[in-house]
Amino acid sequence: MRKKYHELSLAKKFSLTSIGFFFLTILVLTVLIQFLYEKSVLNITSESYKEKFEIVSDNSQSILENSGKIAKVILTDEAIQNWFLQDSEESADQLKYKMQVEKRLDYLDALYPDKQYSSISVFDSYGHMVNSNSIRSEASKYEQFFNIIKENYNVKWLDLYEVSLGDYEKNGIGYIRYYRDYDSGLIKGYVLIEYQSPLLINNFAHIRYGETGSYLIADTDGNKKIENDQDVSGNISEEEYFQWAEDNKKGGKVFRIDGKRYLVTASVIPTLDWLMIGLTPVNELTKAGKAMTQIIYVVGIIAALISTFFSLRVSHSVTKPLIYLTDTMKKFGKGDLSVRVPVLYEDEIGILSEEFNKMSEQIRQLVDQVYREQRAKRKSELAALQAQINPHFLYNTLNSVSSLIKMNCPDEAFIMIQAIGTFYRTSLSDGKTLIPLEQEITNIENYIKIQKVRYGNKIEYEIDIENEILQEWIVKLTLQPLIENSIYHGIKEMRGKGIIRIKGWKEKNKVFIQVSDNGLGIPEEKLEELFSKDYREKGSAFGLFNIQQRLQIYFGKEYGLTVESKLSQGTKATVCIPVDFKREEDRKCGYSL
Repeated sequence: MRKKYHELSLAKKFSLTSIGFFFLTILVLTVLIQFLYEKSVLNITSESYKEKFEIVSDNSQSILENSGKIAKVILTDEAIQNWFLQDSEESADQLKYKMQVEKRLDYLDALYPDKQYSSISVFDSYGHMVNSNSIRSEASKYEQFFNIIKENYNVKWLDLYEVSLGDYEKNGIGYIRYYRDYDSGLIKGYVLIEYQSPLLINNFAHIRYGETGSYLIADTDGNKKIENDQDVSGNISEEEYFQWAEDNKKGGKVFRIDGKRYLVTASVIPTLDWLMIGLTPVNELTKAGKAMTQIIYVVGIIAALISTFFSLRVSHSVTKPLIYLTDTMKKFGKGDLSVRVPVLYEDEIGILSEEFNKMSEQIRQLVDQVYREQRAKRKSELAALQAQINPHFLYNTLNSVSSLIKMNCPDEAFIMIQAIGTFYRTSLSDGKTLIPLEQEITNIENYIKIQKVRYGNKIEYEIDIENEILQEWIVKLTLQPLIENSIYHGIKEMRGKGIIRIKGWKEKNKVFIQVSDNGLGIPEEKLEELFSKDYREKGSAFGLFNIQQRLQIYFGKEYGLTVESKLSQGTKATVCIPVDFKREEDRKCGYSL
């Protein structure tokens, strides 16, 4: 993946990086805002629930605490005490006392017009009962509570049981206190103040817990008492949220219940030691935040697209000059030294382009200077090589003419002098280095004439040159040294007649001229010596190194001379030159260096 990224163009890298950065920034900001929003909402909601729960708890506690005051008023009433202290169950004053008790309870109802209790009941030790709302219930229904309080005098609050109210019954709680006769020390009566559960939890139920949230009330053992206004049973002591509520009893925390996140808030009713727990779905609390998150996403995407558009514009403005610079440098690297970068801006890229232009101009000038120097050097080298050829051949020819004159052979001497004159006239060629192949062939014919005078019929030659290559250009005096080597190293020492064949042909974009003989052949070590640079310095026959040097100096390394030789079979020397080697500067200067 990293390799593919590095292979991208600078513009694509810049664009992808910018787009990725913008989208990543939007994503991080959105997640961060959503997290902070949810955290803020949960904190505010927890504090709100905490305040509401405290109000509900305080109200419930106030109601329950009033129960002790009401019970004290009742138990200290003289008429009620007289009813409790009757000597027998069928006392004649029984009816009178009961009526007095009913009046006292009616008076108490009037004294507490905003009463929260459902009913007040008093019981004597004989099982008689008087109720404040005139509901006639059997006293035996409450015997279980009397037994409980006899066993544990500290018990004042009775757990949920059915509380009668008119024609129906509903679960509630009861506050019970006994009356003890100080003279006998016996319990003579009870007062029971009953509350239906809705009276206690009305405010608690009115708190909103989202659209699908709920609340419940449980004791410290985890036994559920009420859930969503319904009397329920069940135990939640193993639930994580209940254990937290039992330890904290105030505040709020998020728990996952049945795979869904809830904000759990809790408070306590101290008198009953009950826990009030609210369960509010987190997703409903943060519903507005989700809408805001969606808006942020949309705005973020729009902002990212706009930013991407401008980043692409900026990227284009930055990379366009770089693309120009890159393309120009590629052309420059391929050899086009005339190319220049357009300077579009005056920033860092503009400075870089301008400096590149200066550098390329300096390199062009340096290359031109080196070219001129190399051209001058090649001219000197060719002149030196040429200078070595002419004296060498002239010396040998004049030596032969001298010998012929001494031998009284004027006709042969005349032929040699005429041939050498034609040879040197062609060789000089007005100072030109390149001559047509046709002229080079004429040159070697004159040379062979000279050699035939010396060796007679021992030497024969054949020339087979394709007409289409006769006007191709060749470095002058290329073939003559090859003929000379064939004579001196192949034919001179052999028995019988020697034949030299000169053949020329065209193959693709190259011209080949081959000089072969049927002589003795050249040993491998001798052939290497002929190609060595030092051979021509020894003063013997002119080396093949000179030919190779001149050809490659002018035409290049891919052209030149190759030699094959086998003992007793002869030697083949092949010259390779380019087709249509006509440079404009050579035409103007007569193909001389």
